[in-house]
Amino acid sequence: MNALNLDIVNMDQMTPLVHMAIQPPFFVNTLQPHVAIALEKLFVRTRTQITDEDKRQAIEILIEASCEIIDTGLLALLDNLSAQNPELDFAEMREKAEEVKAKAHRYMRWAGGYIAKDRLTPVIGHYQTLIHQLDLGSNPRYYLAFNISTEFAADLQRGLSMLAEGDTDALDDVIALLVQALEETMNELLIKPKDLMQLSFVVDKTLNGVLSFVIALYKHVLRKTIRKLPKASYPHIAAHLSTFLVV
Repeated sequence: MNALNLDIVNMDQMTPLVHMAIQPPFFVNTLQPHVAIALEKLFVRTRTQITDEDKRQAIEILIEASCEIIDTGLLALLDNLSAQNPELDFAEMREKAEEVKAKAHRYMRWAGGYIAKDRLTPVIGHYQTLIHQLDLGSNPRYYLAFNISTEFAADLQRGLSMLAEGDTDALDDVIALLVQALEETMNELLIKPKDLMQLSFVVDKTLNGVLSFVIALYKHVLRKTIRKLPKASYPHIAAHLSTFLVV
């Protein structure tokens, strides 16, 4: 743990679990147990064949897993900041975040109607590789986790430390790092799965447009949220974002 008391997890301080395969550095996000368990069961069932019901469940599970990133990454942060800064209005940002979730639900279900069942098998397998049961200092929990480069992890760690210190001169650099973190997350959770399905041109083009909109909207909310907040809130933002980084 660094001197600023950010909750960046150091693997040397973690309790090892038997089935933990991922090694640092990596991003993590908590995953509801019922989602992880349902996906594990779906992964086993679809190794040999996939039914229409499996396809329906797969799409709903992937939607829920993707939207949980917004709940924990952005909405939970806004809840925290609202409690500490009741004079600030985050209604517009919440509305934008909910808009992102609504579009994810709508278009992933729409695309499901054009996807052959067997196209989902590699996507289920991809998500299965992201699920890990880790003990990050309390009790073992399910997480979505994926590796990042050591260089980016070091840059992000430095950026969060600067944010925690209230260094406004470095704000543009910090926001750029957070945008990169968002892009890497969206790549693992949305773009790679889409590419694995090898969709038709029309469906692929439509989903690319939706994903571009979602990512652009998330970037806008991220930039606007940080710039809108008083300097005194920066340590709270850094502490929240640090919980997603394991080094």
